[in-house]
Amino acid sequence: MKSLLSLLCCTIILLSAKGQSYPDIVTYHTTQTATYGTKIKTNLGFVNGNHMPTIIIEGYNFGTGETIGLVINFYIYGDVFMRYNVASFGSFTPPMYLANEGGKIVIFMDSREYYQRFAVRAFAKGQADYTANYQGWTVADEAISPTATQKTRLTYQNKFPGQIVLPGNSLWSETNVGIGTTNPGSAKLAVEGLLSARKIKVTSLNPWPDYVFENDYPLMSLEATEDYIRTHKHLPQMPTAGEVAANGLDLGEMNRRLLEKMEEMTLHMIEMKKKINELEEKLRQKQQP
Repeated sequence: MKSLLSLLCCTIILLSAKGQSYPDIVTYHTTQTATYGTKIKTNLGFVNGNHMPTIIIEGYNFGTGETIGLVINFYIYGDVFMRYNVASFGSFTPPMYLANEGGKIVIFMDSREYYQRFAVRAFAKGQADYTANYQGWTVADEAISPTATQKTRLTYQNKFPGQIVLPGNSLWSETNVGIGTTNPGSAKLAVEGLLSARKIKVTSLNPWPDYVFENDYPLMSLEATEDYIRTHKHLPQMPTAGEVAANGLDLGEMNRRLLEKMEEMTLHMIEMKKKINELEEKLRQKQQP
């Protein structure tokens, strides 16, 4: 009897003792296509001030041909999940959710791919994290219960200090990005090759040339413009071919200058139209009997 009591006491102590690493909480393996998704039913109570776990899910998703590597953190306070996020060290990044089902925390992987297999492990210590919390977990093809509360979608967050070398001779650093080049120089984004976009928005620091239509704008005469072109072989305020070859083009600044020249040309055309109308009127008067 005494031995039995001792064994029972030891068992209770082991179950209630605070742990730290739990290497093999639950594994999951299916050869089917998920109907609802994958729900991990934990034995973590939805209790304020309890649990500050690091939960690691790692395996293989055959349906997408991607590695599963997910790290989840969260805390419960004020009856809500807080300080929650998920980081990925694999290529499989499905929508991930936490929820409270009947007082227990569930982790839901919103994926319906064919043939998933993974293992779950965890680290937890010092925040009411007991060994018993990490026992008895199960995994099932189930949706989050309609009666569940505090359904929360986790935000993916990965940070990489320093430089990241990408395929195609590309680079992502703390200060700039190079696509097709590992030497972006002072550019925030440098692309070696064709850059294709549906829409580009350029914000110019210079004033937009509506000033051309002000009454005091010093509009260069066509005669002075002609003299300038003969001397310099380019329009006033425009870069030379050599400057463009050496320094490239600032798209925002170039659009500003082109619009400025178009507005100046419009003013000349308006003036010329007025003179043409005057000449036509004089001609009409001369032709009257």
